[in-house]
Amino acid sequence: MAVAARREKERLQRGNAILEAARHLFFEKGYSATMDEIAKKAELGKGTLYLYFKSKDELYVSVIIEGFHVLERRMERELAKAEGPDEKTRAIYYAFVDHCLENREYFRITQYFLTEDARSKTSRELIDTINQASMRLLQYGVNAIQDGVASGLFRDDIDVIAASILGWRSATGILDLAVLDEEADSRAGTYGQLFDLAFDFLMRGMKKDRPSGRKGAGG
Repeated sequence: MAVAARREKERLQRGNAILEAARHLFFEKGYSATMDEIAKKAELGKGTLYLYFKSKDELYVSVIIEGFHVLERRMERELAKAEGPDEKTRAIYYAFVDHCLENREYFRITQYFLTEDARSKTSRELIDTINQASMRLLQYGVNAIQDGVASGLFRDDIDVIAASILGWRSATGILDLAVLDEEADSRAGTYGQLFDLAFDFLMRGMKKDRPSGRKGAGG
């Protein structure tokens, strides 16, 4: 049993070393990083890499999924502090924005995967893996919006999936600009105003009509 436990520990350590080396190189070089470079960085033989990951694509997707897990933990923390569907919707939106601004490398490699060029080279199985993981994250927004509909805060004719996608993609579009700007290290300034405006539009579109003189989302 002790020998088996030691071997399993060593196996996990090698797998983690490969993933860490791949993360470092994908962050630095993007998809152009090679398995030879990753093996050298991990101080392992190239053949060992293929015992853990079938291809560079699988390793690339594994790093993207790792970033998704980091984001999901952040959303869970922010949701735990939020009360009510409007605060929960806000928590999810800004958890995503802040995560991407603070972890630009994860954002960049994920955005590359969404390009036609990347997907044309990737197996259907790996594309499905990313799609399923993305839907898991999207469900957080869907749940918050559904709660808003059930509470009477949001309109009952909303397509909750479409609304969640709209919030995600509007944030991503602004992030594409902000992440390219090395000076934009937070939501302060112009990009912060854009994120706030996009979220305000989303909330105003979802909330039920209110009597004149009362404030909507964002004041």
